[in-house]
Amino acid sequence: MAFDGTWKVNRNENYDEFMEKMGINMVKRKLAAHDNLKLVIIQEGNRFTVKESSNFRTIDIVFELGTAFAYSLADGTELS
Repeated sequence: MAFDGTWKVNRNENYDEFMEKMGINMVKRKLAAHDNLKLVIIQEGNRFTVKESSNFRTIDIVFELGTAFAYSLADGTELS
């Protein structure tokens, strides 16, 4: 199954509550609710390239399934 394609957020039900549970402050949550996120996903076997673009940033994320990698949210919150 391939995930290749361009994906745009259609709706974000409970997104504010999700971000609140992650500890993101109210100002950043209100901004994130209107960031017009778009993802372009390219899959090559187990390797994925995700081109993430929004009103706040544009980045490329490259990872391989089963391998840990670092990722940070637009507000600088580090995830792994």
